[in-house]
Amino acid sequence: MRAKTLAAAECEVERPYLRAALLCGLVLFLEGYDIAAVGYAIPSLVDVWRVDPSAFTETLAAGNVGLLLGSTGAGLLGDQAGRRPVLICCVTVFGVFSLLSALVDSPMQLASLRLLTGLGLGGGIPLAVALVSDLAPPTAQGRLVILMAAGIPIGFTLGGLLASQLVPLFGWPAIFVLGGVLPLAMVPLLALHLPESIALSRAARPRNLVAALFRDGHAPYTALLWAMNLLNLLSNFLILLWTPAILHSSGAIPSQAIFATSMLGLGIILGALLTASVADRLGVEQVLTYTVAFGALCVLSIGLLEPRFSALSVIICGAGVGIGGCQAGLISLSGRIYPSHIRSTGAGWALGLGRVGAIVGPLLGGVLLGLGFQAKELFVAAAVPLFAVAVLMAILGRLRRSE
Repeated sequence: MRAKTLAAAECEVERPYLRAALLCGLVLFLEGYDIAAVGYAIPSLVDVWRVDPSAFTETLAAGNVGLLLGSTGAGLLGDQAGRRPVLICCVTVFGVFSLLSALVDSPMQLASLRLLTGLGLGGGIPLAVALVSDLAPPTAQGRLVILMAAGIPIGFTLGGLLASQLVPLFGWPAIFVLGGVLPLAMVPLLALHLPESIALSRAARPRNLVAALFRDGHAPYTALLWAMNLLNLLSNFLILLWTPAILHSSGAIPSQAIFATSMLGLGIILGALLTASVADRLGVEQVLTYTVAFGALCVLSIGLLEPRFSALSVIICGAGVGIGGCQAGLISLSGRIYPSHIRSTGAGWALGLGRVGAIVGPLLGGVLLGLGFQAKELFVAAAVPLFAVAVLMAILGRLRRSE
């Protein structure tokens, strides 16, 4: 009887953080789908609206600006008003505006709604990271947050499969309808079952949350996290968005270019799952140092060796393992490094700097190609920021161990 009572008590202790991780993982899965939704819709919209693909440049830029503002703004609100209510508001916001996106009839209208959708999408990640980090025990914190963050690339990847089935049957609006209905259906579930952080309610909150990221010894960690998020997402989006065009210009047929890019997405998911399996046991910083260095070597080898397509697909998958595992780990570190009263601000502003890299990366690729860089040289250039992330991660690990 005593053993059963103890087991029941342990289950009650574990249930809140496991429940939070599951619900937040589902939120990030839906975010992954919704972030990519506009990319799935553009090919159909080009035909329906009879416009050039370049007409959607403002739409893509507006979505990224919304994500940046959402990450930084919701991070601040999460530390002031609580993670749970702000997260529920963010899910409602991106659900409503995604649903409204199904009604637009011009690229400008779509750009306006993607900006508003991005505000909700950008806020979900730092709030989920802070909430699960607050609730999880130290021995499982890194693993849970990394697994939860894997919901983003899984949603991104499965979203493409769903979109390919929905559009022929129901047309392009179905992409946004699904991206709106599912989050809104999840709002009551979050309201009923998502726990709030006890640690946050007990913490004394500073007046200037952003300034607090640079006080009490946090300044070097903040600088390193901001730099690593920016550089890693810069390389991620440079590689992700330019790989199909680069491979096609190098002689690959369109189907091969798409398949190789899909291997990158598969590698990103595998990287997050593999990193989660060893992060708490070996140390997050040490694991990420080797992970991102491996990804950088894979990217560099594409530029230096010019492998055949079969080998190229495997190497691209390896690159995805490195950069995907690194980004999921960086999200986890934002939750581990900061105390609870500035945790969502720290995660949100680190991701906000990462969004700057996500905007700059594709633009940098276009500039380099305009300057005459060859395809292989672009991969060499993309490897440089990744090696820098590996060095910065090693420095972060050394600083943390010295404490």
